[in-house]
Amino acid sequence: MNRPPEFVLDTVVEPTFAKDVVKAILAAIFFHRLFPSIRPKTRDLLDLTLPSVDDSELDALIENRTSSMIRSVESTPGASSAKTQIAVQFFEKKQKRKAWFSTKDEEVCWEQWLLDITLLYPRTESQRTQARKDMESALQLTILKIIDIVNNNKDHIPPITTSDYNPFPYKIFVPQKGDNWGGRFFST
Repeated sequence: MNRPPEFVLDTVVEPTFAKDVVKAILAAIFFHRLFPSIRPKTRDLLDLTLPSVDDSELDALIENRTSSMIRSVESTPGASSAKTQIAVQFFEKKQKRKAWFSTKDEEVCWEQWLLDITLLYPRTESQRTQARKDMESALQLTILKIIDIVNNNKDHIPPITTSDYNPFPYKIFVPQKGDNWGGRFFST
């Protein structure tokens, strides 16, 4: 089985903005990869206006996963930075023959996004000012990279073969301390 395309995004954030920045990036990914009729909305963050989807269920999932991600980051006293990750996978529902006359639905991953996050802990006011500029620049570049990826990578998207509201299920993964990404992905 071929591995689905994996798109890696890197961003740098200050802990006070980490949750909002990650939520904005995830919302932008979903804005471009949800295929049912959506109600678009925007969110303002760090002097940027970013795309989002008006979907309370998706918002709750993103809120839950970003909160888990923030809790999983271990800040060491005196550390100047820490790293964490969050991943999104999109699936296609396929029928798999189980026996002669029975089938079983399975989910096959057709695309995944990996967000590598570096948290910076500025100590002085000048470091905070620089960190804010770096965050804004990194967020803008990340959003532009998402747009570039979705515009240039369409051939792998499976055909929509169902009338379900959302034809492609999705999952958001957050590693727990000591988790290995290898065990999380491609289990289907």
